[in-house]
Amino acid sequence: MIEEFVKSRNLPQYRLTQFNQAFYRELINTYGQLTTWPKELREELKLQVPFTSLKLITSQTSAKGDTTKVLFQRNDSKKLETVLMWHKDGRNTICVSSMIGCPVGCRFCATGKLGFGGNLTAQEIVDQVLYFARILKKEGQKVTNVVFMGMGEPLLNLEAVLGAIKILTDPEKLGLSQRRITISTSGFIPQFKQLIASGFRGRMAISLHAPNQSLREFLMPVAKKYPLPELMKTIDEYVKLTNKRVSYEYLLIKGLNDQDEQAKELGKLLRHRLHHVNLIPFNPVKGEDFVRPERGEVIRFSQLLERYGVHHTIRVTMGKDISAACGQLAGKNNS
Repeated sequence: MIEEFVKSRNLPQYRLTQFNQAFYRELINTYGQLTTWPKELREELKLQVPFTSLKLITSQTSAKGDTTKVLFQRNDSKKLETVLMWHKDGRNTICVSSMIGCPVGCRFCATGKLGFGGNLTAQEIVDQVLYFARILKKEGQKVTNVVFMGMGEPLLNLEAVLGAIKILTDPEKLGLSQRRITISTSGFIPQFKQLIASGFRGRMAISLHAPNQSLREFLMPVAKKYPLPELMKTIDEYVKLTNKRVSYEYLLIKGLNDQDEQAKELGKLLRHRLHHVNLIPFNPVKGEDFVRPERGEVIRFSQLLERYGVHHTIRVTMGKDISAACGQLAGKNNS
């Protein structure tokens, strides 16, 4: 929209450069702080181009202080959630949403139970990052990573996701490296191939959660249309092209996918593949009777994976007490 504003008024190109510097680099909080523009022009901008596309409804911080979840509202009153995670190693990761709700319907995911409420625009995605970037600036910190792991399936809103990434990586705007951006997908193969063809060379995270087709179908309806063998073939093509290791998200559900049999199958599936598995103990969601395994059971499964040659880590659960952990985003006011 800012490009259209500048073009429609035949403003010199340096005005756009000034805007990008103030808005994206200096992270101003209002157009009034865009002091490189004349006051009259700032006032006109304020009337024509909203400062942000999202309205803050609530903000919650976990008891540990390492996770903040915010609830935003769009102009159409539909709501979405975004999460900031402060990591002990100094990273500040923004988990962004790409949709209102999600049409995929994975059984373990609270977002999927909402159904599909619409795609977000590229600017709505970027505005989630900017909100936290401004907060971090006050702390003398900055956004280091962006992960498309919030509400929605990123590959089903690919045009907007790629548009957001273009802004996030533009050196005149937020200037993030693509390697600091991760896109998570449940396995939509045609869109995955489109993403590869687009030139994206950031990180990929595959929502796997099961080492075989039948169990994956039970947990994730997408597996019926795009079977696991076909998905793995596409992933192999991506790795061959980029030489990048792929992350596999594996949600551990007690008595369902955390047994010796599944560990052995996972080892067979990923053998000779460039991989890293994130083990994620299941986070409870309403409407499902799945059970989170005990810590000892998680450790036992981890030891089994070591035996079968699976490179992995156990993800530290962050924000479970404010329903901000993996699979818990539901776009509701939980305060």
